[in-house]
Amino acid sequence: MRSLSLLLVLGAVAAAQIPPPPLPTVGEEAPHLFHGALGTVTARWIQGGAVKERRFGKGRPIVLPEFRHLLGERLVLETHTPPPSTWPMPKRLLAISDMEGEYVRMRTFLRNHGVIDSKSRWSFGKGHLVCVGDMVDRGTHVTETLWLLHRLEREARKAGGRLHFVLGNHEAMMMGGDVRYTAPKYAVVAQKLGITIPGLLGADTEIGRWLRQQNAIVRIGDVVFVHAGLAPDLVRRGFDYDKLNALIRGGLGTPPAKLSPAAQVLMWGRYGPLWYRGYFPAFAATFGPTPTEGQLTAVVKRLKAKMIVVGHTKVEKVGFVDPGKKVLAIDTTWTKDSIARGVLIEKDRLRILSLTRESKVIPRPGKPAPKRVP
Repeated sequence: MRSLSLLLVLGAVAAAQIPPPPLPTVGEEAPHLFHGALGTVTARWIQGGAVKERRFGKGRPIVLPEFRHLLGERLVLETHTPPPSTWPMPKRLLAISDMEGEYVRMRTFLRNHGVIDSKSRWSFGKGHLVCVGDMVDRGTHVTETLWLLHRLEREARKAGGRLHFVLGNHEAMMMGGDVRYTAPKYAVVAQKLGITIPGLLGADTEIGRWLRQQNAIVRIGDVVFVHAGLAPDLVRRGFDYDKLNALIRGGLGTPPAKLSPAAQVLMWGRYGPLWYRGYFPAFAATFGPTPTEGQLTAVVKRLKAKMIVVGHTKVEKVGFVDPGKKVLAIDTTWTKDSIARGVLIEKDRLRILSLTRESKVIPRPGKPAPKRVP
């Protein structure tokens, strides 16, 4: 018994003496824009391992030629306001989710399917691009991913289109201080910039301000986009898109323990729209029971929709998870070229798109099957 105790003690001591893995060396990092109290803006980035800085006076456009591919030629800063929660369906809508900092693959995908051109500028016209949450964490190009989307949102608006950034649990986590899944690179970046990791998306940063005005759920035509899903109990007593979005926006950047009970449940509860996995039978034990077809019918009716598109839960391929075709899951693995997928909605068709230009057509719920071309 003494020998066993001694072994346990020695094992614990040995474990305590194992140093943590070294942090990576960060030679390059895209810019972070910090708003000052008097309206000034300071751009800080890492180049050749050193922090670079440039300051801009109040109202001055941000011009960083070395980052024009991300910010554009001249970034005129705007006051961000919450977008509407509901929209009419455009002729073309493309949805992706859970990019998690895979900037290069996202850019390749968007180029291959006509959303951006060879210079990464918006080329989707009046179409809509929906990012169904979790653009951050895990990957090492989160900053680039967010800047590209930030710019595309402006360019889409000018063209009569729209980019919708639907908040996911990882955006809420990173802003709220839970950085367990943030790539080690960003610990180094934050240290070099003299801030915390959540400070990279802080309320004083341009990207942080932008994210804090986004929606957690949006309905476009008869299709609802939400990162994780909506439990039947959440919509049983009625549903208000604007109130839900406002409540979640109000909690961004606040640690869970400091939120109101209602905001805690909505933002961090397992049945909330950022975390729910109950549509998937594999998670029935934790998030269940799995909704019946009758319950799903009631959910989409309450939402004034016909279909819900979700990310969050990994699937091997994009497709409906229920027999009644009310829930479409689109979270595929973007770190693997052969698996990455998005979905294009055109009129009565759903087209599943690969990272290359391949596609597969499936009918929309309640719509006739596409005619075969001889």
